[in-house]
Amino acid sequence: MLKDVLKEISRIRVYSTSTIADSLDIDEELVKEAIFQLIRMGYIVEDETSPTCEVKCSGCAYSSICNTKAIKTFSITDKGRLLLNKI
Repeated sequence: MLKDVLKEISRIRVYSTSTIADSLDIDEELVKEAIFQLIRMGYIVEDETSPTCEVKCSGCAYSSICNTKAIKTFSITDKGRLLLNKI
């Protein structure tokens, strides 16, 4: 299940835990736990954008959804990419 969640995170650009849960047909709480475990194991890292973002919106991947509030995103680490390449 962890690999499936990691694959979904890499596949979709903007997501929510409910989107991943629906896509994988699992409970949203399991997705939240899987994300926690993937962070703990070093496969993803959590990033948080700043509400006082210094990046010009035209160059930001999140410009279409940004409302100048902090957005939590996940980046797949090198370790996570290696695992995805094995799948």
